[in-house]
Amino acid sequence: RVDYERIQAVGPDRAASEWLLRCGAGVRYQGSPKWQQDYNGLPTGPLGKYKIEAINATDSCIMYRGFDYLDGLEHVTDIRLEKCMYIQDECLQRLSETSNLQKSLLQLKIISCGNVTDKGILALHKLMNLEYLYLSDLPGIREKETTFHALQQALPNLELELDLE
Repeated sequence: RVDYERIQAVGPDRAASEWLLRCGAGVRYQGSPKWQQDYNGLPTGPLGKYKIEAINATDSCIMYRGFDYLDGLEHVTDIRLEKCMYIQDECLQRLSETSNLQKSLLQLKIISCGNVTDKGILALHKLMNLEYLYLSDLPGIREKETTFHALQQALPNLELELDLE
């Protein structure tokens, strides 16, 4: 469950980093080329010094319950959800309703997440600044044409790249 006291104590980026790394994801901070994947190697420093810019949740166990950790993140431009067995439509809906992510998120990749359906992809229409969406190996998507047309209508500047059967 989400530790709101921890978010207050260490700030949203640090708390989210801890949650993401515990779940097996990686984070990249603003101004850094390298990915942080070792929980014990989390950088220390003044509160709020390290801002998460990118999240790579490949093979991680992140799930809806922890998404409150993402609320305070203001600098995330890039998220990769690959082989995340607990990611489902509700997660994508929650992601797109997160006001900070609506402003900052530019790139999203959703790959091999078997529980994602058309409903989850359609929910992404609230990510108004999304520039690039890559979708691959998503067997739950049934109405490809309709879904992608609707998303393209809602987000005319979106570059949509598909690798779906």
